[in-house]
Amino acid sequence: MIASKACARVSIPPTAILRETSEGDLLVALEFDTRRAPVRASHYLDLVKAIRAASAADELDWLEWKSTLDFRPRNKADKSARAHLARAIIGFANRQPDVALRNVEGHGFLVVGVDPEGYHGVEELDSVELERWVTAYVGEGIDWRSTYVHVSEEGHERLPVLIVTVSPPNWGDPIFCIRKEIPPPPRGVSDQAKDKDTIREATIFVRRPGRTDRARPVDIDRLGERLLRKNQTLDLALSVQEAAVTPVLVPDEALEELISAERKRLVRPLPRAATDEPGTLDQVVQALASEIATGRKPDPRGRDGYLQEVELYLEALRKALPGTLAEVAALTAPFVMLRLHNHTQTHLKGVQVRLEMPEGVLALVPAERVGMQPFPSGLPKAPRPYGPVTPSQWAFDPSLLQYSAMSQPSVVSPRWNTEVEVEGTTVIFPDEDLRVGLYADLAAFVAVTAQPWSGMLAVPWTATATNMDGIAQGTTSLPIAPERSLFALIAAADATEDENSVLR
Repeated sequence: MIASKACARVSIPPTAILRETSEGDLLVALEFDTRRAPVRASHYLDLVKAIRAASAADELDWLEWKSTLDFRPRNKADKSARAHLARAIIGFANRQPDVALRNVEGHGFLVVGVDPEGYHGVEELDSVELERWVTAYVGEGIDWRSTYVHVSEEGHERLPVLIVTVSPPNWGDPIFCIRKEIPPPPRGVSDQAKDKDTIREATIFVRRPGRTDRARPVDIDRLGERLLRKNQTLDLALSVQEAAVTPVLVPDEALEELISAERKRLVRPLPRAATDEPGTLDQVVQALASEIATGRKPDPRGRDGYLQEVELYLEALRKALPGTLAEVAALTAPFVMLRLHNHTQTHLKGVQVRLEMPEGVLALVPAERVGMQPFPSGLPKAPRPYGPVTPSQWAFDPSLLQYSAMSQPSVVSPRWNTEVEVEGTTVIFPDEDLRVGLYADLAAFVAVTAQPWSGMLAVPWTATATNMDGIAQGTTSLPIAPERSLFALIAAADATEDENSVLR
């Protein structure tokens, strides 16, 4: 097939719906993006404009338009406008879910007040009153709503156009039918209804491309199949894209080596020989003269007091370091990334997945460094280095008087706005919408353990959807990575920060 000569110079948008002519040519049938359902006034207005630019033969199985309908006829016996709405609503509701989902997320639209010939408008009624009129004929089992948009084109100023939206059909829906008999319009009064005869109670309508018809036996068979699929199971599968549960250990030897290195750093400023004795008179006079000249006094803690402060700090550091595991792992440990597959025949909405991590496994939201703040946070503050002090330091520096363990502000923040939630050992992923046969990659998280484990970890999971009953469940296997030292992870994070600093 080739594009017709009439369209040879027209650029066809990738979202346009194409129509094939009897000669095999392709024409742009409706220039409207059907990948998403319209939800805003601007989207509805785009749909109205697309209808105005379409061909009279371009009505579809999800879209019907009408130039106008008179919902307040002079003859109150004329129910033809209400009958037209009832027919359309029932026809859209009786579609097959898998077919309906091909366009605008399964919704159906009746647009009144516009056609390819022009903008005609419709009387703007109270939506509650309109829905009350029509519900008498379609019942309360169909989810539909009405709204108006206003057109200011082609000489019109805020011309109202009615849009009736019918929600997507679902497997297990009943067969919808007319709930109340609709009499034909009085003879010679109305020509806007296709049915010139009475529409009997229990009449079934179905939607076909471009028209709404009374159901034939084959249509009723299909609707029966739809009804029987009510108990369709929530068929979901969870696969592993990337995963590693990382054992993060705090080796005693490495901890003592770190404490020893920190002790050496802190005692390095101490003089080789020091005493708290005042010394000879000449030494006292010389120290006094130096103090007057420089404004600095000897360290008031003295050698022994400083060493005692160092040991208090090191003991607090020894206790605090293992407690930084969660912060360090959230920043440095590998991600767990899972993929959720929809094997049902339904477009699933609001799918929520929960993982139940075994006891001893810590699930974390991935994080990143923020600025140049201390890392890890929450560690005790080191003593001020030993040495002479100014009077202001003597007055205001608490480390000169006693050891003080101060918590630092957090140095990490979430990587993404959309993130997992962790409640105890349960990982809760953000809700996902899943089209038929497709998949969604779930938000990443980090899993660590303080145990020296190896092999594979079996993790149970469950999933629910807002538009389908039942629970999907299964077990996924997460590999356990080689053991890592907490201090090696801290060093790796610091090395990355130093490298980024150089690059900046």
